[in-house]
Amino acid sequence: MANVLNSTNLEQVDGGFLVKQGDVASTFAFSLLDENRMSIPQLEGQEASITLTKDQEQIKKKAIVTNGTVAFNLDKILPAGLYLIEISVGGFIFPSDDSTQIRVTKSDKNLVTEEIHALKELDIAEEIKKQLAGRTTGSSEAGQEIPDLLFYYNLGKV
Repeated sequence: MANVLNSTNLEQVDGGFLVKQGDVASTFAFSLLDENRMSIPQLEGQEASITLTKDQEQIKKKAIVTNGTVAFNLDKILPAGLYLIEISVGGFIFPSDDSTQIRVTKSDKNLVTEEIHALKELDIAEEIKKQLAGRTTGSSEAGQEIPDLLFYYNLGKV
């Protein structure tokens, strides 16, 4: 059986395999190569879509192909873990393999992702007011949406 080669390949040319959580300055760059590990000239100047995937989570970025290479930064705090990299441009998909992954390691500074930060900033009382706005208590034509608490309080006294 003949050797089977990938029809597209990624080769990391800048950045490392490990990055600390919260490092938004480090640049990662990958050469986009064909099955012969040669640059694909027709991709020059095109916009590439970069997808970093960890479990069910995906982070998407855009970058322009320059000198056969796509470069990007992690511009937000990512949860720690191993991210696979996939780059699509010009109808080609450059898949991740063992050599084209990024491991984000936990910072010792207790950094939080944007999602966790949003939850910490959430005003629970204000959210309840928003949810209840426009709803009525007791019986209405639409039925009883929110129970009449006074009714249940009085029942409890009996």
